[in-house]
This record gives sequence, structure tokens and C-alpha cells, in this order.
Amino acid sequence: MKKILARLATVAVVLLAFILGWFAWEHYTRAPWTRDARVRADVVTLSADVAGRIVTLGVQDNQHVEKGQLLLEIDPARYSLAVERAKRSVEVSKATLGQSQASIVSSEALLKQRQSEEQRRRKLKLGFAISGEEWEKSSTEVAVAQAELLRNQANLGLAQANVQLSIAALTQAELDLQRTRVEAPVSGYVTNLLTRQGDYATAGGALLALVDSDSFYVSGYFEETKLPRIEEGDRVRIELMSGETFGGTVQSIAFAIADRENAPGGRLLANINPSYTWVKLAQRVPVRIEIDADYAAKNRLRAGTTATVTVLENHKPEEHR
Repeated sequence: MKKILARLATVAVVLLAFILGWFAWEHYTRAPWTRDARVRADVVTLSADVAGRIVTLGVQDNQHVEKGQLLLEIDPARYSLAVERAKRSVEVSKATLGQSQASIVSSEALLKQRQSEEQRRRKLKLGFAISGEEWEKSSTEVAVAQAELLRNQANLGLAQANVQLSIAALTQAELDLQRTRVEAPVSGYVTNLLTRQGDYATAGGALLALVDSDSFYVSGYFEETKLPRIEEGDRVRIELMSGETFGGTVQSIAFAIADRENAPGGRLLANINPSYTWVKLAQRVPVRIEIDADYAAKNRLRAGTTATVTVLENHKPEEHR
């Protein structure tokens, strides 16, 4: 009897070990969860559109700023002078345009007068009241008046073009003056601020980084063997390494990752590794997870921190149930 009980106990232990092993295998290889996840956020790198010395720095490192808030200001004196010069240039070009328009009116009146005189002298010439030389003189005066009108019309075109160019230059100068003020394009957090008041900003040079406070999400890297059990809209549980736990929703799954074994070779041919490893590791595919909007501590999240993500299989989207 004791031998039978011992054998039954041994069989029970083996079965239990087998069942536990199967559940462990299923959990670690198939269950949709991963410890390889990161909190992410969009980072806006702000640069100066114009060059100059920074005269105002209105933020500190790690400070929260609102969209449209002034972050820093570049010395506007030179750009204010450029605006004034551009305004004077517009006034001069408009005055020149006015003179050209007046010259057109004068030339048209003179041409009409010369044409009237030429017609009158032509009639007198036909009646032999004047000589042919006097009529030819009036004809020449008509040609000269026409040439003068054409010249003034060309000058008018140039004056109009100069007015347009000067207005464009004024618009550019006003835009440059406006761009001396660097404002926050989004609400967020200033991070790793190295810029100081008095520094010289170069056009296009990075000045500070702004973490968009409304863009936080979690990126989980799931093994490819677990992807069949993950769908868009699935509910997930997110646990940070610091201990906070909150919920989220699968937003999207990446459609491609880099293939390290398929580097381009000569003449754009595939460069295949001749050696083959029998032990193949499952590739990890990024899954973007939207954090629940009602998570109270969302403003305390830090981009780059580690998280564990577990897909709640009993919370599937309605259409997939």
C-alpha cells in the first residue's frame, strides 16, 4: 500500500511539475506582456531664426511653460533699425512711383498735342499753306513724344517693381523682428537647459529642448511570438519601476523593424550572412500605448523611464470578442 501511495505521489508531483512548467512556458513565451517598455514623449528642439545676443531668458531648467509663453528674446535693436530702413525704402519707392505716374500723364498730354499739330499741319500742307519741311518737323515731334511716353511707361514698370520689392523687404524685416522673441510652440517642460542670458544665438542653432506635456505615451517592445494576441484597442496595465500602476490602450503596432542580417552588399545585392545560428531569438516589435487620460499622476511621468506592460486579454475590443 505504501508503495502504491509513493508511486501515486510521484506521479502527482511529476504531473504538477509538468503543468506548472507548461504554464510557465506559456506565460513567458506566449502571454502578451513585456518588461521591456519605456515611457516616451515628443521633444521639440527650439532654435533661433535670427542671430544675436540673448538679452532675456525667461525660463529655468525643468520649468513648465504654457503654449505661447516667452522663453527668450534676442537683442531686437538691429532688427528694429532694419524695419525703419525698410519703411523709408517703401516711402521712397512709392514717391518714385508717383513721379513716374505723373510723367506718364504729362507724356500722354504732350503726345496728344503733337498729334493734333501734326494733323493740322498736314491739312495746311495739302493746301500748300506751309512747306513740307514744317510738316516733317511736326511728324518728328510726334515720334519723339511717342518715344518719351514709352520710356516713361518702362520707368513706371520699374517703379512698380521697386515698390513690391521694398514692401517684401519690409515684411521680411518685420518678420525678423518678430522672430527675436522665441515662444513656446506647445505646453511642456524645459529640459537640460544649457543656454544662458548673454549667449550669442546663431540662426538655426539649437537653444533649448521642450518636452510636450500632452504627448506622453508608452512604447512596449513585445516579442514577435506574442503579437498574435495583441490587437489595437486592447486594454493594458502599465507598471513603472518606481511602483506606480495605471492603465492604457494599445494604439498601434509597428509594421517594420530593421533587419540586421540584410545589409546592402555590392551592386545593391542582398548581403546574406553565410553562417546560420540554430538558436534564433524572437524579434521585438514596438507597440505604442496610449496612457489613460484620467491618470492623476500623468504630470509626474518622466520620458525614458522603464515600465512593465501587460495586455489584459479579458478586455478585448467589442468587435473582436
